[in-house]
Amino acid sequence: MVLEKPVALDLEGLRELQAAVRSAKVKTVVSFVLRWNPLFEMIKVFLADGLLGNLFLAEIDYYHGIGPWYAQDEWNTKKDMAGSDLLTAGCHAVDGLRWFVGARPIEVFAYGNVSRQNPLHYEYEPNSLTLVKFEDGTMGKVSSSIECVQPYIFNVSLFGDLGTIRNNQIFSKHWMGQKGWATFPTIMPDSGDVSHHPFSEEVRHFVDCILNNRESHTNLEDAALTHEICFASQISAREKRPVGLPL
Repeated sequence: MVLEKPVALDLEGLRELQAAVRSAKVKTVVSFVLRWNPLFEMIKVFLADGLLGNLFLAEIDYYHGIGPWYAQDEWNTKKDMAGSDLLTAGCHAVDGLRWFVGARPIEVFAYGNVSRQNPLHYEYEPNSLTLVKFEDGTMGKVSSSIECVQPYIFNVSLFGDLGTIRNNQIFSKHWMGQKGWATFPTIMPDSGDVSHHPFSEEVRHFVDCILNNRESHTNLEDAALTHEICFASQISAREKRPVGLPL
């Protein structure tokens, strides 16, 4: 099964889907397609090579103003169809946070709001700040807005004890004599037009998983961890308290 995100709009739906997949014993891939974006792939190589050392802070920003000019707008403002700003779109940033940190999330605290005039008529809070604590002590932050008035931006900032990555720039103690940011040319996730997203690479990966009888790194069980952060963010913002994971 190839599943688009979000795979469910609430925890009950997620658990039902997980149970069905386990019972059917089928392979799955969830379309957190940015895992195959060249920027993401290069960052994973830098992390594996130890250029940043041990991460202690990671921040991902998802800013994508969605209004009448965008096809998604027809249903995006409705809570029963979109769920939340993270479920409808910002979950790409949540998944990116998990993908880069690599540790299990254990706690979430969040705030959410809507602009005073709410010109796009959102039925839910389309802006959120979500803090995530990971089991290895790393702190994470996802800033998400689908109400913003600006061009699409997807920012990645990773801070380690040996270096820092800021989008397609890196600074590392491994490179003696480095005096400023080094820029690595790559394809950025800098457009809300999903036609540029690497879906073909995702499908090739999934076919390889099927042919070689192995699970995808973004199968349903893994994607459930990303969705739990999104659900926990909603609970935390609503109830004004930290929410432990797993749910």
